[in-house]
Amino acid sequence: MRKEAWQLRRYPTWFFGSIFWPILLPAVYVLQGQAFSGNDPRAIAAFRSVTGTTEIAGFVFVGWALYMWLSIVLWGPGTALRNEQVRGTLEALFVTPSSRLVLLFGPPAAYLAMAGFQFVVMAVALRLFFGVELGLDALVRALAVILITVPSMYGIGALFATVALRSGEIGSLVQFVRGFFSLFCGITYPIVVLPDWARAIAQVLPPTYFVADARAVLLAGAALGDLLSDLGILLVLGLVACALAAFAFSLAERSARRTGMLARY
Repeated sequence: MRKEAWQLRRYPTWFFGSIFWPILLPAVYVLQGQAFSGNDPRAIAAFRSVTGTTEIAGFVFVGWALYMWLSIVLWGPGTALRNEQVRGTLEALFVTPSSRLVLLFGPPAAYLAMAGFQFVVMAVALRLFFGVELGLDALVRALAVILITVPSMYGIGALFATVALRSGEIGSLVQFVRGFFSLFCGITYPIVVLPDWARAIAQVLPPTYFVADARAVLLAGAALGDLLSDLGILLVLGLVACALAAFAFSLAERSARRTGMLARY
């Protein structure tokens, strides 16, 4: 974790994108939505009937907050093991007395600050550019939802890291995984518009619950007590994701002992 944090500090230009992209990408969707609706009250009413809110900007920005967090997890912790392999240092890390779980789950912790920074940028952009003011109590509840989601994102990043290490591919895998979650987790639209089979998939994906619960506390004023079942499911799915990642990593390690995969480019 310390090494990853030092790398982030060494290349501060990485943070420039954390200001630009979290504003531009969701803003495009917000402006498109406003253009298509023409500010017609009937269109706004239809939007509210399926989303529970009239705040188009808030709805889209919360969804994109998950997308940006997922991007950080995949491009950062998700590629950490593969990058060590390319540099030729992964094999040396494996002969240290450190726990394998440190190698697997250590890198994501270093990127939590970057994700938090992007959340702040998006909240400020909502207030300045779209007039959506988020109350302090709502932000505190949203922080609780984020903390409960952390194990899920850890698990997704660690599982992705193992797959990337085995496949030796990064870019195409990142695009596929981001597209998969964007399609099923309701980043730019509510999952109620999906067909039944797609909603069934969405309900076993942790990001679906994060997006829905974050929107509920920020835009609909829901209390955490109203979301206990969702938050419980989110926590369980996070623990399952971490367990699957640890199991997959143990299989990859045993395979590496037989094939010498760790030293390969």
